[in-house]
Amino acid sequence: MADDLAFGAGLVILAIGENIPEPTTEAEQADLAAAVDRLLRELQRHGQPTVIVRSSFWPHAIKDGILREASRKAGATFVDIAALGRDEANAARSERVIDHPGVAAHPGDRGMQALARALFEAIP
Repeated sequence: MADDLAFGAGLVILAIGENIPEPTTEAEQADLAAAVDRLLRELQRHGQPTVIVRSSFWPHAIKDGILREASRKAGATFVDIAALGRDEANAARSERVIDHPGVAAHPGDRGMQALARALFEAIP
């Protein structure tokens, strides 16, 4: 990660909600909040980038709430894309037959375009 930070990016988009375990206890929620806070502080120490944090494509109130609050505390922009994940038209299965249900639930081309549009609109 040191090399990535040394790059001094002008824009960082944090999209981690789908890939972090569900924090089921208060201790796990506190640990996640502390980890996201540390990550955002570290990102901002290298080149003063614009930082955008997005919610999960598959809405998750606890994780998304933690990401939203960490963004607020860090002065980062939070983009809530939960509505995109609730719209069946954005799932890959709405565009073609996909046998694996997990893959089919991921954003398809339409969903990825909507996600990109939401992020692009958040860039100052």
